[in-house]
Order: sequence, then structure tokens, then C-alpha cells
Amino acid sequence: MRVAAYTGGVMVPSARARVRQYIDPLGRLGIAVREYPLPWGNILPRQRSLRPLWMAATATARTAAVACSWRADVTWLSRQFLPAFTPLQALAKRPMILDVDDAVWLNTGGHRARDLARASDLVVCGNSFLADQFSRWNTNITIIPTAVNTSWYRPRRFREPAPALVLGWTGTSGNFPFLYAIEGALLRVLQHCSRAKLLIVADRPPQFKRLPESRVEFELWTPRTELGAFAHMSIGLMPLADTAWCNGKCSYKMLCYMAAGLPVVVTPAGMNREVLAMGEVGVGAGCEQQWVDALTALLSDVDLRQRMGAAGRAVVEERFSLQRLAQQYAALFHSLGGGDLSRGSASRVMDHSR
Repeated sequence: MRVAAYTGGVMVPSARARVRQYIDPLGRLGIAVREYPLPWGNILPRQRSLRPLWMAATATARTAAVACSWRADVTWLSRQFLPAFTPLQALAKRPMILDVDDAVWLNTGGHRARDLARASDLVVCGNSFLADQFSRWNTNITIIPTAVNTSWYRPRRFREPAPALVLGWTGTSGNFPFLYAIEGALLRVLQHCSRAKLLIVADRPPQFKRLPESRVEFELWTPRTELGAFAHMSIGLMPLADTAWCNGKCSYKMLCYMAAGLPVVVTPAGMNREVLAMGEVGVGAGCEQQWVDALTALLSDVDLRQRMGAAGRAVVEERFSLQRLAQQYAALFHSLGGGDLSRGSASRVMDHSR
């Protein structure tokens, strides 16, 4: 079976996590996936004078790539066909799967998410919040969470005394506001624990206002540096806001921390709350004092960190591993490609998202 996959670009996180990492395991299951990323990414250039050229070039490249869907058995669309202007779903080969891992309908031009959902034969959502929204536009909904390649991660072995205790955060700079929102809590924790420091792995350094520079380390994100950073972390952080956009997130970084055997402290919003309920994997913190209490408790207790880290790794292996979820995608592709999926009945893989 052949699948034509359309993603937002080589550097887009959703393309990497929800399409590209599946290519090899799906290939071993007899499904050949060919990815067609947007050549210049899915974000308009900041310089306005370049936007008309970017839009024309992107539309031309995507239109040519869409023609390739007719050589495949299934079209797999990651979030969108084109940013900022009319999508091309009418030209694509059916059956078509729309795959979403964010509350994309909240973006500018969000009505296109509705139109794509209605044009698709199936919508795959990364969590139950997304599924509830997209079920308004399509009755064939399946929940498959974002997978973690557990073979990439080696569970952290905690040893005492360690030279430093590392609070770790990894993500894109677009999520820095969530990190800045807990700066007060981080400052209090660093003041309380002289051995603690904060490690940030991102596309650019953060600009904290209160944290001492000597207690903050930065590493430029690459897949290799991120994996190396996990080996030095003591606790993984995932602060969010309790908003519709954040509720659409699929807890991927939380799951990566857990795969690395790290306890997590996270905002208990959206899917984060569901993952916390799967075992003693970490602590939910909804206000500054809760962040301080959770972090200081974990920093002071190596056995607690070890126990939560082991529980988190077990949850990821059981529910979110790449090999396990690749089999679910394979079943969907075979069902669609063989014409067996009956429209009109929602299918939800709830055991992996709750």
C-alpha cells in the first residue's frame, strides 16, 4: 500500500512527530509512506515584501505535489494543505485522512480546518478535546495520541550525590510565555535549592527577567542535543495555560520526559491531566505555590524521582510507543485503502488518550 503524506515542512514539529517518525515502522508493516513537506515551511515570512513571492512559490510547489496523491492509495494530510490561503483538498486523491494535533481551528482562517474535516474520509485526532471539536464536522473520528519512539530514550539513572539537580524544559520559543509564567516559582525553587539549575533546550535563548543567568543553561535544539539534554535532567517541566489552545495540545514533551525516565511537573490542563491520571508519573501544578511545593519535594527526594520516572516510562511503553501506534495507523490505512471504513460511525481509540 502507498500513502502520500502532506506536511507543513521539514522543521515543523507535527510533521516530525505525527508523520515522519512513522515512515520506517509503517514500511515494515507493508505501507510505503512518501512525505511531501512544504519546501519553505508553513509560516509566512516576517518581512511583508517577501510574502507575495512566498505564497506564489508555496502554492505552485504544493499544487504540483498534490498531483502525486493520485499515485497513492491513501492521502494523509497533516493539519493543512496550505497556510494562509485556499486549501487544495478538491484536487487530492481520495480516500483522505486529516491528522490534527492542535486546536488549529483557532488560527487565523480557522474555517479551513472545518472545510478540510468535512472533505476528509477520516479525521485522526491526538486527544479527546480535539476529537470532540472535529466530530462537529465529521462523524468518522479516531483518537491516536502522538507516539514516542521509546528506543531513542534511555531512562535516567538517579545517583546521589549528583553535582547538580536539573529542571529541564524543551520546546519551541513560541511556548516561552508559559515558561515565563512560572518564573516566580522557578526563582523561589532555585533560591531554596543551591544545587538546582534550569536547562532550556529551544530554537533561541529565553529572556528571563528575574532568574540569575548563572543558574540558567541554554542549548540550541536539535534532535541530538535534546536527547543528550534528557540524560542530564532531574525533572521535566511542561507549564501551560488552561485555554482552548492548550487543551488541544497532545502532551508530547511530557511523554518524552516520561520516556526518558524523568518525573514531570506539569500544568494539569487538557491531555496533561489525562496522562497524570494514568499512574504516579509526576505532579500537577496549577499555581505558583503548587509549582514550588512540587519541585522542592522532588528535588529533595531521589527515591520519589526514581519511582515516578520508572512509572512514567512504563506508561509510555504501554500506551504511547511508536511501534504500538504504528499498528493502529496501519489498520486505518488498510481499512481506508480497501474501502472498508463505513461513514457515519465515530471510532475512538480512547484507551490511549485517557
